[in-house]
Amino acid sequence: MIVALLTLLKVRKNKGMSAIENDLNLAEGVATEIKRVITPLKYPDDEWSTTVAAFIDQAFEHHAAIILLVRSALFGSAFALLRSLVEIVFRGVWIAACATDAEIKRFREKDGIDHSFGDMAKAIDAACGIDYFYDLKKRSWAALNSYTHTGILQLGRRFTGDKLNPSYKDEEKIEVIRTGTTMLLLIVRPFLAKHGHKNEAVQIDEIGRRWVASSKKP
Repeated sequence: MIVALLTLLKVRKNKGMSAIENDLNLAEGVATEIKRVITPLKYPDDEWSTTVAAFIDQAFEHHAAIILLVRSALFGSAFALLRSLVEIVFRGVWIAACATDAEIKRFREKDGIDHSFGDMAKAIDAACGIDYFYDLKKRSWAALNSYTHTGILQLGRRFTGDKLNPSYKDEEKIEVIRTGTTMLLLIVRPFLAKHGHKNEAVQIDEIGRRWVASSKKP
């Protein structure tokens, strides 16, 4: 794992690489490292574990899809998919850290959660002793909705001047990539911690720290 992480750091030094491609490579590296940590572990097949495991698996797929879409210059679709990834994390972490057995049963049987995303965010912050999810909800939800539901933020980026030619900025693309990668780190850690995999949870923290450091401008 150390060799792979050092490779991540080395990628950042390749001055011939575009900032977008550099972030895409780093995002792929983080996903690979997370999988190496969680794949060998054993987990019970109770309802909450299998539900959160499915959320995590879908999160990896969405993250990979965003990377593919950006590489294919299908930026609008990449931006639209980000909200779905954020929703996965809100629901997955809420079930892992907050939900009662009855709430998990209702979700599995009726495909419904009787809480808004704002309420789930507050509950997650309280249960985990952090101040992150509700702030993320307040700061990003309107924009995420606009991109996913083809609102004015999405439509406005279909033009360059008066020509129908997409105009997504590089810094916006990087924000989507980095937000998606952050979501992977956020959904995996509480799952590991609740199962008592403390050493592996620490490894996830370290992967995150190295990724943040390698993403900074030199």
